[in-house]
Amino acid sequence: MGDIIEYGGVKTPLEFLEPVNSMAEVCLYKDEQKVLQGFVRNKAEQKIDYYDKKITEMKQKYDMDFSAFENKICLMTAEVDLEEWNDFALWGSYVKAYRFWVQFC
Repeated sequence: MGDIIEYGGVKTPLEFLEPVNSMAEVCLYKDEQKVLQGFVRNKAEQKIDYYDKKITEMKQKYDMDFSAFENKICLMTAEVDLEEWNDFALWGSYVKAYRFWVQFC
């Protein structure tokens, strides 16, 4: 997901700092930490919404949550359908990304 640093007491993806630093340099914002937190929170909310929609699509497709689907895949004795394996990997990445972004809200 990228490098994360702690900046002003806030864990922040490194990619978000450059625009805030340039704004602070030209004195557009006096409270840089507040601006930074707002940017990170806004971006996190957008990402959370995106991944929540993707997770919901998978739940609807398989009529179960990720844990149940993971158990289904792991307990299958016959060959697993390629589409299900692909969806398992994709769904797992959605869950991981969702959990990552939730920590910023």
